[in-house]
Amino acid sequence: MRRHVFNFFLLVVLIFGCEKDNKSDCNNVFCTQEFRSVGVLIKHASDSSAVILTNYKVIQVSDNKDVSHGNSTIPANYGYYPLVDDTDKEMLRNTDVEIEFHGYIDNTILVNLRFIVTANCCHVSLVSGETVVYI
Repeated sequence: MRRHVFNFFLLVVLIFGCEKDNKSDCNNVFCTQEFRSVGVLIKHASDSSAVILTNYKVIQVSDNKDVSHGNSTIPANYGYYPLVDDTDKEMLRNTDVEIEFHGYIDNTILVNLRFIVTANCCHVSLVSGETVVYI
């Protein structure tokens, strides 16, 4: 019986560990080992093919800070552009952060989108914004 109670308690901690954290202490939280990201997929409205941008930026709206992860994968990204990932969880933890995505083709802005993202002790997540956009 005692073992079943312990196993049940351990299961509850694992299930809810990422959801019930506080900003100052994530040391006692059990997280999965997956790496999560939030991104946007941009497609042509006419044929659903990928829109390949020549450059993009992700801007934190509150202070106009560029929080982009770089453009090294743009030629082979099939229209998917990362907004935030788990490397940003410290910046986003327990707060809703508004970000803006600027997509460019040859220095001309083609896409301007807003998102709200957040994170807990474990992973980033999307609060609002469309992750598939047709232009």
